[in-house]
Amino acid sequence: MVVAVFTFGGHEIAQSIVTDETPGRLLLGAVLGATTGYVAGGILGRSVATLIGLAERQLARLPGADLVAGTLGGVMGMMVGALLGWPLLFIPLRPVGAASLAFLIIVLGSLGYGAGISKREDILQLFGLSFRTRAPDLRVLDSSAIMDPRLLECVRSGFLRGTMLVGQFVLDEVQAIADSADQVRRNRGKRGLEMLSALHREGLADLRVVDKMYPEFAEVDAKVVALARERGGSIVTNDVALGRIAELQGITVLSLNSLSDALRPAVLPGEQIRVAIQKEGRERGQGVGYLEDGSMVVVEGGKELVGSDAEVVVSSVIQSSGGRMIFGKPAGPAGS
Repeated sequence: MVVAVFTFGGHEIAQSIVTDETPGRLLLGAVLGATTGYVAGGILGRSVATLIGLAERQLARLPGADLVAGTLGGVMGMMVGALLGWPLLFIPLRPVGAASLAFLIIVLGSLGYGAGISKREDILQLFGLSFRTRAPDLRVLDSSAIMDPRLLECVRSGFLRGTMLVGQFVLDEVQAIADSADQVRRNRGKRGLEMLSALHREGLADLRVVDKMYPEFAEVDAKVVALARERGGSIVTNDVALGRIAELQGITVLSLNSLSDALRPAVLPGEQIRVAIQKEGRERGQGVGYLEDGSMVVVEGGKELVGSDAEVVVSSVIQSSGGRMIFGKPAGPAGS
Protein backbone atom coordinates (compact mmCIF):
# COMPACT_ATOMS: atom_id res chain seq x y z
CA MET A 1 0.00 0.00 0.00
CA VAL A 2 2.81 2.43 0.93
CA VAL A 3 4.65 1.65 -2.32
CA ALA A 4 1.51 2.24 -4.40
CA VAL A 5 0.77 5.55 -2.70
CA PHE A 6 4.33 6.81 -3.15
CA THR A 7 4.44 5.67 -6.77
CA PHE A 8 1.24 7.52 -7.56
CA GLY A 9 2.43 10.54 -5.58
CA GLY A 10 5.75 10.63 -7.41
CA HIS A 11 3.94 10.45 -10.75
CA GLU A 12 1.62 13.32 -9.84
CA ILE A 13 4.43 15.51 -8.49
CA ALA A 14 6.51 14.95 -11.61
CA GLN A 15 3.55 15.85 -13.82
CA SER A 16 3.03 19.10 -11.91
CA ILE A 17 6.72 20.05 -12.02
CA VAL A 18 7.30 19.46 -15.74
CA THR A 19 6.33 22.70 -17.48
CA ASP A 20 7.20 21.56 -20.98
CA GLU A 21 4.10 19.77 -22.20
CA THR A 22 5.97 17.91 -24.94
CA PRO A 23 4.68 14.33 -24.85
CA GLY A 24 8.20 12.92 -24.56
CA ARG A 25 9.10 15.14 -21.62
CA LEU A 26 5.79 14.46 -19.90
CA LEU A 27 6.34 10.73 -20.29
CA LEU A 28 9.94 10.94 -19.06
CA GLY A 29 8.88 13.04 -16.08
CA ALA A 30 6.07 10.65 -15.21
CA VAL A 31 8.38 7.62 -15.41
CA LEU A 32 11.10 9.27 -13.31
CA GLY A 33 8.57 10.49 -10.76
CA ALA A 34 6.86 7.13 -10.49
CA THR A 35 10.23 5.32 -10.20
CA THR A 36 11.44 7.69 -7.49
CA GLY A 37 8.17 7.25 -5.61
CA TYR A 38 8.37 3.48 -6.00
CA VAL A 39 11.91 3.33 -4.54
CA ALA A 40 11.13 5.77 -1.72
CA GLY A 41 7.90 3.92 -0.95
CA GLY A 42 9.71 0.58 -0.83
CA ILE A 43 12.32 1.88 1.60
CA LEU A 44 9.72 3.56 3.78
CA GLY A 45 7.42 0.54 3.62
CA ARG A 46 10.12 -1.82 4.84
CA SER A 47 11.07 0.60 7.59
CA VAL A 48 7.45 0.94 8.68
CA ALA A 49 6.99 -2.84 8.65
CA THR A 50 10.10 -3.26 10.81
CA LEU A 51 8.92 -0.60 13.25
CA ILE A 52 5.46 -2.17 13.43
CA GLY A 53 6.96 -5.58 14.19
CA LEU A 54 9.18 -4.08 16.89
CA ALA A 55 6.23 -2.20 18.36
CA GLU A 56 4.12 -5.38 18.45
CA ARG A 57 6.85 -7.25 20.33
CA GLN A 58 7.24 -4.41 22.82
CA LEU A 59 3.49 -4.13 23.34
CA ALA A 60 3.25 -7.88 23.96
CA ARG A 61 5.70 -7.49 26.86
CA LEU A 62 4.16 -4.28 28.20
CA PRO A 63 1.88 -4.61 31.26
CA GLY A 64 -1.69 -3.48 30.74
CA ALA A 65 -1.40 -0.65 33.25
CA ASP A 66 1.63 0.77 31.43
CA LEU A 67 -0.14 0.51 28.09
CA VAL A 68 -3.19 2.41 29.37
CA ALA A 69 -1.13 5.06 31.17
CA GLY A 70 1.23 5.47 28.20
CA THR A 71 -1.68 5.82 25.77
CA LEU A 72 -3.34 8.46 27.95
CA GLY A 73 -0.05 10.31 28.29
CA GLY A 74 0.57 10.10 24.54
CA VAL A 75 -2.90 11.45 23.71
CA MET A 76 -2.40 14.32 26.13
CA GLY A 77 0.99 15.07 24.59
CA MET A 78 -0.46 15.09 21.07
CA MET A 79 -3.24 17.43 22.14
CA VAL A 80 -0.70 19.84 23.64
CA GLY A 81 1.36 19.64 20.45
CA ALA A 82 -1.70 20.41 18.31
CA LEU A 83 -2.64 23.39 20.47
CA LEU A 84 0.88 24.80 20.43
CA GLY A 85 1.55 24.16 16.77
CA TRP A 86 -1.71 25.05 15.00
CA PRO A 87 -0.41 28.57 14.04
CA LEU A 88 2.15 26.81 11.84
CA LEU A 89 -0.68 26.06 9.38
CA PHE A 90 -0.95 29.74 8.57
CA ILE A 91 2.63 30.39 7.49
CA PRO A 92 3.13 31.16 3.76
CA LEU A 93 4.63 27.76 2.99
CA ARG A 94 1.72 25.55 4.02
CA PRO A 95 3.45 22.18 3.31
CA VAL A 96 6.35 23.18 5.57
CA GLY A 97 3.91 24.34 8.24
CA ALA A 98 1.92 21.12 8.08
CA ALA A 99 5.08 19.01 8.28
CA SER A 100 6.33 21.04 11.27
CA LEU A 101 2.98 20.63 13.02
CA ALA A 102 3.01 16.87 12.44
CA PHE A 103 6.58 16.66 13.75
CA LEU A 104 5.66 18.64 16.89
CA ILE A 105 2.62 16.43 17.55
CA ILE A 106 4.69 13.25 17.16
CA VAL A 107 7.48 14.50 19.43
CA LEU A 108 5.15 15.66 22.21
CA GLY A 109 3.05 12.52 21.83
CA SER A 110 6.17 10.37 22.31
CA LEU A 111 7.23 12.41 25.32
CA GLY A 112 3.73 12.10 26.75
CA TYR A 113 3.78 8.33 26.26
CA GLY A 114 7.08 8.01 28.13
CA ALA A 115 5.89 10.32 30.90
CA GLY A 116 2.66 8.33 31.17
CA ILE A 117 4.58 5.10 31.81
CA SER A 118 7.05 6.64 34.27
CA LYS A 119 4.23 8.37 36.18
CA ARG A 120 1.76 5.54 35.75
CA GLU A 121 0.06 5.79 39.13
CA ASP A 122 -0.44 9.56 38.90
CA ILE A 123 -1.81 9.34 35.35
CA LEU A 124 -4.23 6.54 36.21
CA GLN A 125 -5.43 8.33 39.34
CA LEU A 126 -5.96 11.49 37.29
CA PHE A 127 -8.47 9.58 35.16
CA GLY A 128 -9.93 7.67 38.10
CA LEU A 129 -8.35 4.37 37.07
CA SER A 130 -6.40 1.85 39.12
CA PHE A 131 -4.48 -1.18 37.91
CA ARG A 132 -2.41 -3.58 39.91
CA THR A 133 -0.01 -6.24 38.77
CA ARG A 134 -1.06 -9.60 40.16
CA ALA A 135 0.60 -10.09 43.56
CA PRO A 136 2.51 -13.26 42.58
CA ASP A 137 4.13 -11.35 39.72
CA LEU A 138 5.17 -8.27 41.71
CA ARG A 139 8.44 -8.30 43.68
CA VAL A 140 9.65 -5.53 45.95
CA LEU A 141 13.44 -5.57 46.39
CA ASP A 142 15.22 -4.39 49.51
CA SER A 143 18.90 -3.43 49.76
CA SER A 144 20.04 -6.85 51.05
CA ALA A 145 18.57 -8.55 47.97
CA ILE A 146 19.98 -5.95 45.59
CA MET A 147 23.49 -6.43 46.97
CA ASP A 148 23.27 -10.23 46.75
CA PRO A 149 24.77 -11.49 43.46
CA ARG A 150 22.50 -14.53 43.62
CA LEU A 151 19.54 -12.31 42.70
CA LEU A 152 20.86 -11.84 39.18
CA GLU A 153 21.36 -15.58 38.75
CA CYS A 154 17.86 -16.31 40.09
CA VAL A 155 16.37 -13.95 37.51
CA ARG A 156 18.52 -15.31 34.68
CA SER A 157 17.54 -18.87 35.52
CA GLY A 158 13.83 -18.03 35.75
CA PHE A 159 13.40 -18.70 39.49
CA LEU A 160 12.34 -15.07 39.93
CA ARG A 161 9.94 -13.62 37.37
CA GLY A 162 7.58 -10.70 37.01
CA THR A 163 7.81 -7.00 37.73
CA MET A 164 10.45 -5.88 40.22
CA LEU A 165 9.95 -2.66 42.16
CA VAL A 166 12.80 -0.73 43.76
CA GLY A 167 11.88 2.19 46.00
CA GLN A 168 13.90 5.36 45.55
CA PHE A 169 14.61 5.17 49.29
CA VAL A 170 16.21 1.75 48.75
CA LEU A 171 18.34 3.11 45.91
CA ASP A 172 19.44 5.97 48.16
CA GLU A 173 20.44 3.46 50.83
CA VAL A 174 22.44 1.34 48.38
CA GLN A 175 24.09 4.48 46.97
CA ALA A 176 25.09 5.53 50.49
CA ILE A 177 26.64 2.11 51.04
CA ALA A 178 28.49 2.40 47.71
CA ASP A 179 29.91 5.74 48.92
CA SER A 180 30.93 4.34 52.31
CA ALA A 181 34.48 4.81 53.60
CA ASP A 182 34.57 1.11 54.50
CA GLN A 183 35.91 -0.79 51.50
CA VAL A 184 33.85 -3.94 52.12
CA ARG A 185 30.59 -1.99 52.36
CA ARG A 186 31.58 0.16 49.37
CA ASN A 187 32.21 -2.91 47.23
CA ARG A 188 28.86 -4.44 48.23
CA GLY A 189 27.04 -1.24 47.34
CA LYS A 190 28.75 -0.92 43.97
CA ARG A 191 28.03 -4.57 43.22
CA GLY A 192 24.35 -3.97 43.94
CA LEU A 193 24.17 -0.97 41.61
CA GLU A 194 25.98 -2.94 38.90
CA MET A 195 23.50 -5.80 39.29
CA LEU A 196 20.53 -3.46 38.85
CA SER A 197 22.19 -2.06 35.74
CA ALA A 198 22.63 -5.59 34.39
CA LEU A 199 18.96 -6.41 35.02
CA HIS A 200 17.91 -3.28 33.14
CA ARG A 201 20.49 -3.59 30.37
CA GLU A 202 19.81 -7.25 29.61
CA GLY A 203 16.03 -6.83 29.83
CA LEU A 204 15.84 -9.78 32.21
CA ALA A 205 13.04 -8.28 34.26
CA ASP A 206 10.54 -5.45 34.21
CA LEU A 207 12.51 -3.28 36.65
CA ARG A 208 10.83 -0.10 37.92
CA VAL A 209 11.88 2.59 40.35
CA VAL A 210 9.10 3.92 42.61
CA ASP A 211 9.49 7.60 43.48
CA LYS A 212 7.09 7.58 46.44
CA MET A 213 9.13 8.09 49.62
CA TYR A 214 6.58 7.26 52.39
CA PRO A 215 7.68 10.11 54.68
CA GLU A 216 5.42 8.83 57.48
CA PHE A 217 8.00 6.05 58.10
CA ALA A 218 11.54 6.73 59.27
CA GLU A 219 13.09 3.31 58.67
CA VAL A 220 13.81 1.97 55.19
CA ASP A 221 12.48 -1.47 56.17
CA ALA A 222 9.13 0.07 57.12
CA LYS A 223 9.01 1.86 53.77
CA VAL A 224 9.69 -1.44 51.94
CA VAL A 225 6.83 -3.11 53.81
CA ALA A 226 4.53 -0.16 53.06
CA LEU A 227 5.37 -0.32 49.34
CA ALA A 228 4.72 -4.07 49.19
CA ARG A 229 1.46 -3.73 51.12
CA GLU A 230 0.25 -0.85 48.92
CA ARG A 231 1.04 -2.63 45.64
CA GLY A 232 0.02 -6.09 46.80
CA GLY A 233 3.41 -7.64 46.04
CA SER A 234 5.91 -9.91 47.75
CA ILE A 235 9.24 -8.84 49.26
CA VAL A 236 12.59 -10.27 48.15
CA THR A 237 15.08 -9.94 51.02
CA ASN A 238 17.82 -11.62 53.04
CA ASP A 239 16.98 -9.54 56.12
CA VAL A 240 15.50 -11.97 58.67
CA ALA A 241 13.96 -9.21 60.81
CA LEU A 242 12.34 -7.51 57.81
CA GLY A 243 11.01 -10.87 56.63
CA ARG A 244 9.38 -11.62 59.97
CA ILE A 245 7.75 -8.17 60.18
CA ALA A 246 6.42 -8.52 56.64
CA GLU A 247 5.05 -12.01 57.27
CA LEU A 248 3.23 -10.77 60.41
CA GLN A 249 1.44 -8.28 58.13
CA GLY A 250 0.42 -11.00 55.68
CA ILE A 251 3.04 -10.17 53.02
CA THR A 252 4.77 -13.01 51.17
CA VAL A 253 8.54 -13.03 51.70
CA LEU A 254 11.03 -14.59 49.29
CA SER A 255 14.42 -15.18 50.89
CA LEU A 256 17.43 -15.80 48.68
CA ASN A 257 19.12 -17.52 51.62
CA SER A 258 16.19 -19.91 52.02
CA LEU A 259 16.22 -20.65 48.29
CA SER A 260 19.95 -21.32 48.37
CA ASP A 261 19.56 -23.60 51.40
CA ALA A 262 16.76 -25.53 49.71
CA LEU A 263 18.94 -26.17 46.66
CA ARG A 264 21.94 -27.37 48.64
CA PRO A 265 22.58 -31.11 48.44
CA ALA A 266 21.52 -32.93 51.60
CA VAL A 267 24.34 -34.03 53.89
CA LEU A 268 23.48 -36.60 56.58
CA PRO A 269 25.44 -37.80 59.62
CA GLY A 270 27.61 -40.77 58.74
CA GLU A 271 28.18 -39.65 55.13
CA GLN A 272 31.68 -39.02 53.86
CA ILE A 273 32.52 -35.78 52.05
CA ARG A 274 35.68 -34.28 50.61
CA VAL A 275 36.58 -30.80 51.73
CA ALA A 276 39.58 -28.46 51.47
CA ILE A 277 40.74 -27.51 54.99
CA GLN A 278 41.59 -23.81 54.73
CA LYS A 279 42.27 -22.56 58.26
CA GLU A 280 42.31 -23.43 61.93
CA GLY A 281 39.06 -23.40 63.90
CA ARG A 282 38.22 -21.56 67.11
CA GLU A 283 38.60 -24.62 69.29
CA ARG A 284 41.87 -26.41 69.82
CA GLY A 285 42.78 -28.87 67.09
CA GLN A 286 39.92 -27.87 64.77
CA GLY A 287 40.25 -27.26 61.05
CA VAL A 288 37.72 -25.33 58.96
CA GLY A 289 36.82 -25.74 55.30
CA TYR A 290 33.98 -24.85 52.96
CA LEU A 291 31.92 -26.76 50.44
CA GLU A 292 31.22 -25.36 46.96
CA ASP A 293 27.81 -24.10 48.11
CA GLY A 294 29.43 -22.08 50.92
CA SER A 295 28.57 -24.43 53.79
CA MET A 296 31.13 -24.28 56.60
CA VAL A 297 32.68 -27.60 57.63
CA VAL A 298 34.28 -27.79 61.10
CA VAL A 299 36.62 -30.78 61.33
CA GLU A 300 37.62 -32.06 64.76
CA GLY A 301 41.31 -32.88 64.72
CA GLY A 302 41.68 -31.19 61.34
CA LYS A 303 44.34 -28.66 62.36
CA GLU A 304 47.08 -30.85 60.94
CA LEU A 305 45.26 -30.99 57.60
CA VAL A 306 45.12 -27.22 56.97
CA GLY A 307 46.11 -26.51 53.36
CA SER A 308 45.09 -29.93 52.03
CA ASP A 309 41.98 -31.82 50.88
CA ALA A 310 40.60 -34.36 53.29
CA GLU A 311 37.91 -37.00 53.45
CA VAL A 312 35.60 -36.10 56.33
CA VAL A 313 32.93 -38.21 58.00
CA VAL A 314 29.92 -36.05 58.92
CA SER A 315 28.92 -36.25 62.59
CA SER A 316 26.19 -33.56 62.71
CA VAL A 317 24.56 -30.80 60.65
CA ILE A 318 23.20 -27.56 62.10
CA GLN A 319 20.90 -25.29 60.09
CA SER A 320 20.60 -21.69 61.30
CA SER A 321 19.48 -18.33 59.90
CA GLY A 322 23.11 -17.64 59.03
CA GLY A 323 23.46 -20.78 56.94
CA ARG A 324 24.41 -24.44 57.32
CA MET A 325 27.28 -25.70 59.47
CA ILE A 326 28.62 -29.23 59.17
CA PHE A 327 30.66 -30.92 61.87
CA GLY A 328 32.80 -33.98 61.26
CA LYS A 329 36.14 -35.69 61.72
CA PRO A 330 38.76 -36.96 59.31
CA ALA A 331 38.06 -40.36 57.81
CA GLY A 332 40.58 -43.14 58.33
CA PRO A 333 43.45 -43.23 60.80
CA ALA A 334 43.53 -39.45 61.31
CA GLY A 335 40.05 -39.52 62.70
CA SER A 336 40.36 -42.71 64.73
